[in-house]
Formats: sequence, C-alpha cells, structure tokens
Amino acid sequence: MIITNNQSLNEYHPSKIYVETLLSLGLDKAIPNVQTDIDTITIDKQPVPITLNYEEYNNSYVCSPYTAYISYAQDELQLIHSKTQRRLFWGAIRFADKLLKWANINQTLSINNWLVSTNLPPNWSSQSIQQLTVDLIERYPNHSFNIRSLNPHNHAQLIQNLQEQGWLMLPARQVYLFDNKDRQWWQRSHTKRDQKLLQKTHLQRVKPEEHQQADFTEIENCFKQLFIEKHSHFNPQFTAAYLYQMHLNGLMEFHSFRDPNSQRIVASIGLFTQQGIITTPMVGYNTGLPKKLGLYRLLMAVLLKETYDSGKIMNLSSGAGSFKSARGGRPTIEYTAFYTNHLSYRRKLTMFLFAKLLNKYAPKVFAENQI
Repeated sequence: MIITNNQSLNEYHPSKIYVETLLSLGLDKAIPNVQTDIDTITIDKQPVPITLNYEEYNNSYVCSPYTAYISYAQDELQLIHSKTQRRLFWGAIRFADKLLKWANINQTLSINNWLVSTNLPPNWSSQSIQQLTVDLIERYPNHSFNIRSLNPHNHAQLIQNLQEQGWLMLPARQVYLFDNKDRQWWQRSHTKRDQKLLQKTHLQRVKPEEHQQADFTEIENCFKQLFIEKHSHFNPQFTAAYLYQMHLNGLMEFHSFRDPNSQRIVASIGLFTQQGIITTPMVGYNTGLPKKLGLYRLLMAVLLKETYDSGKIMNLSSGAGSFKSARGGRPTIEYTAFYTNHLSYRRKLTMFLFAKLLNKYAPKVFAENQI
C-alpha cells in the first residue's frame, strides 16, 4: 500500500524529517540546482522519499536521468584515458542526447530519492515491488519509475526481484565498498599512513557535536570548491542552511578540520547512514591550501576510522578510484533500475535499447577508467 506525505505516519521517521526539512526551507534555498516535486510514499510500512519530474533537462543528476547519462557524462569524458574510447563515447553521447529526449527520459518518478549521490534502498520483497509497481502505474500512468544506487554486493536479491518483474538495469557508475566482514583494508599501508597523518596534523579536529551554525557557511564553500568547481556543477549544490538543518536533525554526521590560526573550517565530510551502510554525500575542502596538508587524506582517514569502529559497511561512491583502491576499496558496478512497461512503444523500446547498449559497453569503461 502507498501512503502519501499528508497521511498519518510516524512524524519522526528519517524520511519524514528529511522531506519536511526540504519543504520548510524550500528547494531553492536548500539545493538550488535541483528542480523537482518531493513527497513520501510507504513501502513495507516504511516511508521513503520520492521525487517527480517531467522534463527539466537543466537539472542536477540526482533527479534527472538525462543529466546523469548525458550532461554529467560529458563532464566526465576527460576521465577516460583512451582517446579512441573518448571519441567513441562523445559520439554516443551526442546520439543518445536526442534519443533520450525523444523517449521523455526525464518524465520519471524516482523512488527512495534523498537527492544525494548514493540512495541505498531497503531490500524490498518481490510482493512489495509488484504492489508498488501496480499502484504507481495507476497514479502516474505517463511516468517511468526508477530506483538509483543498486549494486550486486548489497542488493543482489532486490536486483533479481526487479528484473523478474520487468525492470531494466542501467549501469550508472563504479563505486567502492569497504566491508567489515573482511577488514583487510584496515591493514593497507596507505590506510596506516593516513591514520598517522590524522594523529600528527596541526589542524583542529571538529567532532559532530562541536559544530556551530557559522561553520556551515565554510562547509558549504569547501563542498563547492571540490564538488562543484573542480568536478561538475550538475552535482547537487547544497547550501549552508540545508547542511545545518541536516546536522540539527541528525540526518548527516559532520566531521571537520579547523585551521587553528584563522579558526575557519578548511575541510569537512558528512556521513549519511542508510540501511546500516555509511555513505558520504558531502565531502569538501579548501582547494587553495597547500597539498602537503593532505586535507582529502585526513577526511578519508576519519571516514575509515569511523567505518572500522562502527563495524558497518561503507559505500565510498565513485571517483578517485586509484586512491580508494589503494586503501582497499572493492569496486562494484552500480545500477539504476527503470520500469517502462506501461509506457508507449516508442518510450519502452528506446529505454530497452539504451539499457542493452549500456550493459554491453559501460561496465568495461567504468572499470578501465575507474569512474
């Protein structure tokens, strides 16, 4: 059964708190480059956030499949080492651009969408998926449905259940997992060196409970410098107001470093735990400071120590593949599931062919280029 946001649910559930936070702030003041309608639905008696889109091609990839597979992919082309591969993918992206618009790819409803890079869903049963699909078709007959951030290590049964019911699996990126069932990564030489750096740095470590509201302006700037200016403006652009509310509501746990002279935050990481798995939707540092400070290494040292101490799995998202692999991160391909069987023949066929092409070529490119 699906229940909308305005029906009776536990108001203290993280999904409800999250959606209420966004609605009270306003998306334009929370994540200004995201255009979407947000609500919650209930699956297996648990509310999860959903986002609804129609077109919005100039949008962040967190709610725009077009941006994820076209606009963001163009920004990432520079990471492909082979010039031949790069040229081939440039041509493929240009062709897919028109094809996916023709298929109305952005007319979609995203399930369990927290508007972050990694949205880890519960392992819903086959019966729940079947009922969910039927209910959504009735309510949104002209929308496709998608679920991001599925990987074979954490979601093997869910992926199988979805595929058996006609959902397509589209490769999205390569992510890196640190599993506490096998703690070999904690013994890696790079990991040990990072822990030593953490012990001897002159920067002041700021624990989650020690953050003040004024710190979040600097945390926002650190995030923008790394993820927006250095990587892509299609990443969600979190504001200080949004990050501070996530901190106050206990939805994101911040660990930062403060310069003892200026007393300003120069590096920060936000931990977001989903389904018992740690993710890091917010990482940033002052990119203008000397590299010898090792700001990124310090953040990763804190993250790995928190992961080790908690005994949880950690999903370190994509990018910086060689850095993460050197510290024992296990690469795995992440998928976005799409359901289109109720749509027109044109839209359904286009998405089927697109999924087939992606599955043939994308995983190899992701693995070879660590993206």
